[in-house]
Amino acid sequence: MFKKNGLKIFIFGALALLNMFFYSVVEYRMSLPKTMTMEQKQHMDPDSEEDIFANIEHSKDWEEGPDEYGVQYDVTIYNNTSHDLSDWNLKIRLPEGSRVTDSWNIDYEMEDNFLVARCQEHNPIVPARDVQTFGFIILTSQIEELDQLTLTVDPVFRMKDYPLFWVNLIFSIGIVLGILTTVIVEVRLKPMKMESEADKSIILQTMQTFSNFIDTKDPNTKGHSTRVAYYSRELAKQLRLPNRDVELIYYIALMHDIGKIYIPDEILNKPGKLTPDERAIIETHAAKGAEILKDFTAIAGIADGARYHHEHYDGSGYPKGLAGEKIPFLARIICVADSYDAMSSDRCYRPRLKKSEIISELKKNSGTQFDPEVVECMLKLIDSDGFYTGMLE
Repeated sequence: MFKKNGLKIFIFGALALLNMFFYSVVEYRMSLPKTMTMEQKQHMDPDSEEDIFANIEHSKDWEEGPDEYGVQYDVTIYNNTSHDLSDWNLKIRLPEGSRVTDSWNIDYEMEDNFLVARCQEHNPIVPARDVQTFGFIILTSQIEELDQLTLTVDPVFRMKDYPLFWVNLIFSIGIVLGILTTVIVEVRLKPMKMESEADKSIILQTMQTFSNFIDTKDPNTKGHSTRVAYYSRELAKQLRLPNRDVELIYYIALMHDIGKIYIPDEILNKPGKLTPDERAIIETHAAKGAEILKDFTAIAGIADGARYHHEHYDGSGYPKGLAGEKIPFLARIICVADSYDAMSSDRCYRPRLKKSEIISELKKNSGTQFDPEVVECMLKLIDSDGFYTGMLE
């Protein structure tokens, strides 16, 4: 039956992946600000390192009559970001009593003493890391530099900005999820096959491949998911959980960070302190991971592992702020294993901690961030002979 339906199931899984992919793109685009408005009150040099700004040059002037001058201004809008900017307009304060006599590359209107320049049909986009230019001529009684303006743009997100990444993402995740879907269907149709070593090996290898893909998003956490799965399984043994739970927690922990595929690389790999907005984006990975895994019912609790592994025992965690025994027990175990691996591994923002420092942190946060019972078992494991400690010397 596997041979007969395998291709059909794989295609279905790939289509489901594509649907998820396009949904994530739309969601990311909607998360971007619809309109950005920048006010300038001083002249900007063309070599400025600002992301988005406008530069107005007084290129020439001439006498038109007594106390009246013609002045030409050339305007350049600079876009130093990785996204195109669309539907731009620029509001410029003109000298008192001025009037516009000519313009190019813009449509415009006057609002009191302000010229409001808008893009035309042929130039609505300021391309990424490029410029857009226009100009105008005014008649005025005084020649001034124009340095008070307001620039308004709409950022545009396009997949073509990251072609290689998205191609690799679609093919890699598509193949892995296609295999996962095939295995899940087979397990549902033939429950007894779940007990066979062959099926266990397929599931483990598939999930291991997917967890490795997740870890490649951040080179500083290579092998993180596998180590967290190992630590979680060892903790489950130490806690004397049933054999079924010991086996399940390994699979669940392998997928605990699946939601990080939605997090931009520049935030995951940022070496310095995260801003509040960046921290909020990072924290979405728990809920997004649970959303991806919600229909993966072949392994009980796998979505809860992704959703709740950042909940704290005192209720100060995320995404739900659960506390104590309201947090699923397996998620409490993964929380300790995840934190242990983070402390015992080099990260982009700090080197790994010493063994004594890790023990001190575990004890200090027992009862606040961590379940005291799980911490007690983790401390026993750290001091036990033969316990694999990842990168910790």
